[in-house]
Amino acid sequence: MLMLLGEIHIWSVDLNVRNRVDEFSQFLTAQERQRAAKFINPLHGDRWIVARGYLRQILSQYLDLTPAQIVFTYTQHGKPELEGSPIQFNLSHSGDRAVYGISNSPIGIDLEYIHPLPAADLVDRFFSPAEQAIFHNLPIDIQQAAFFHAWVQKEAYLKACGTGLSSPLDQIEVSIDPRTPAAIVSAPTGDIWQIQKLDISPEYAGAIVIAANDAPQQTQQERIKYRSIC
Repeated sequence: MLMLLGEIHIWSVDLNVRNRVDEFSQFLTAQERQRAAKFINPLHGDRWIVARGYLRQILSQYLDLTPAQIVFTYTQHGKPELEGSPIQFNLSHSGDRAVYGISNSPIGIDLEYIHPLPAADLVDRFFSPAEQAIFHNLPIDIQQAAFFHAWVQKEAYLKACGTGLSSPLDQIEVSIDPRTPAAIVSAPTGDIWQIQKLDISPEYAGAIVIAANDAPQQTQQERIKYRSIC
């Protein structure tokens, strides 16, 4: 059985394993299979099954349970938790990849595939005036990356807090320039969290947020351990 021992474990998996959909489906509850069936695009439903199956498989390595025996509960904002366990986790999937963060304290993780979109319009709609000013002063050729760099930080912070997108995004100010480290510049409870970029792939932006006071003698970067599916 895997032990965390104060570490933060990051798992990254490829969701393009449609040959394992039937295998992973056996781990899921009837409600989870019903949720997967609601996707209009069958590929998206298969990826959801694989992502959920990997989640159960990964968590089973920390628990004295099989993947199918794991029971999830949900907060009022829909954040999944483990019933009767101190282990905290969070997950995100985008495109053909999924990431999972496992910790002994509250954690938020977000991943986004970097793709063309109206970044400037989204920044003007969802970001604070200060963030908008920084964004529009960046070179045009890095503005797309800047949007995703900032977006995953905001999402990871909200997921760590457990509120999701029910909180206004412009109340959370983060690092905008993708050439700089992730940082929570201003947020309602920003002083109790640490944030770090995820090193997954150049095609993806990712961030992880964890409680800052959990291990004061270590930086978050020192605690993060990337793990792989064997």
